Amino acid sequence: MTRPEPDKSRSRGVLQIEPTDLCNLKCSMCKPHAHGYNPHGVAKGYMDFDLFRSIIDGIARDGLYFDHLIFQWLGDPSLHPRLLDMLEYVLDHARGNFGYFRIDSNAIRLTPRHADRLLDIMERHPGCVVLIVFSIDAITPETYKRVKGVAAFDVVLKHVHYLIEQRAKRLDLGHTHLNFEFQMVVQSGNHHEARRFAEHWINALQQVRKPGQYDDIMLKRLSEGPGGPLQEMADRLYDDTLASQQIDEWDHGFVRVKVWKRKPWGTGEGDGRILSAVA
Repeated sequence: MTRPEPDKSRSRGVLQIEPTDLCNLKCSMCKPHAHGYNPHGVAKGYMDFDLFRSIIDGIARDGLYFDHLIFQWLGDPSLHPRLLDMLEYVLDHARGNFGYFRIDSNAIRLTPRHADRLLDIMERHPGCVVLIVFSIDAITPETYKRVKGVAAFDVVLKHVHYLIEQRAKRLDLGHTHLNFEFQMVVQSGNHHEARRFAEHWINALQQVRKPGQYDDIMLKRLSEGPGGPLQEMADRLYDDTLASQQIDEWDHGFVRVKVWKRKPWGTGEGDGRILSAVA
């Protein structure tokens, strides 16, 4: 049976698939995990691989097209023992049904063995675009433990730097698009490290820069539920942090630091989000 070509003119936006809702951190800004709340209302666990495969097969069979696929919601997808099998399956069977593929992770479980497997997959799928978003939120062990609830900063740094270095050694970034985003949610426990965070990852990427490389560093506003006084305080801290640390629009050509100059909620002006970069 011939499968229909994906109709890119009728994109259905973003598809989000959650391999697991389990997480190995206790981030202060993550309400479900910090307070034991489970919005799914069922026992936490792992998506069955056959279910994932049937979802992807159905998308390919029906010729659907999505801007991108996100492998994450509440949990850390790297905890799923078959996450990379999932990525490889969709690249093998439905790569044309998505513009790109995104995996968010804290990188604790992204060991060199897993990083090597990821690079193997990318080498076998030239032209595919995969974005890895590293949720790190700190640049010192003390701040990391305060914000993330676990003393794992050194492990995270080791894993992420390994992947950066191996990507540069193994991939032709002009043809194999493995992109990184380094993310910090600015809040009371880490705001003093915002500029240092950006500078650290700029320097790390600069040392192994290759043609075709493009990554970003995202300094995000903290979202305080429905808003109100707590949200106003978070917004004020964010704006003051950018001003006091002289963080403003700037693009280095191979890396951009993105900031939210306006609130991404409640503005009544589109999505209210302006992407810019660090000075």
